[in-house]
Amino acid sequence: MRRYQLTVNSNQYEIDVDEISATDFTVSIDGQQVTVTLTSQADMADASITPEIEARSTAAAVAARTGVPVAPKVPATMRAASPRTPSPAVAGGADLAYSMSAPMPGVIIEINATPGTSVEKGDVVMVLEAMKMKNDLHASRAGVVESVDVSQGDQVKYGQVLLRFAKD
Repeated sequence: MRRYQLTVNSNQYEIDVDEISATDFTVSIDGQQVTVTLTSQADMADASITPEIEARSTAAAVAARTGVPVAPKVPATMRAASPRTPSPAVAGGADLAYSMSAPMPGVIIEINATPGTSVEKGDVVMVLEAMKMKNDLHASRAGVVESVDVSQGDQVKYGQVLLRFAKD
């Protein structure tokens, strides 16, 4: 069970959320218990929160019919919001197979491949230092290195393209 303390329009609420299944929850709002079903989910980390609550008469009608209080529905504007942009590591599309990206943030401390170098799948092409540990970065495919997009000593971010392979 998780407990939240919220302030909405200067009114304080204590909410307990108990997970029944992956999509069903029992929510207790200031002692009043309601059943909640999750119908969709979106990562709205960058979105502003604008609560919209159904008129009490609609919720009261559902509660009277089923005998169980029902939580307000998620506003249509939030349900229809487009998903966030995926990370660079998965946004490469068709070219993702012909590039190698950083598996974690860190510093490039060694580069073993240069443009034109032929590599086999599994060859160590770079060494990335992250959290004081050296990590060998292996070629994800056999092929010819077309370009190396970083230099020794560069700080890289997760998903940043490190090198590209020539397309077959």
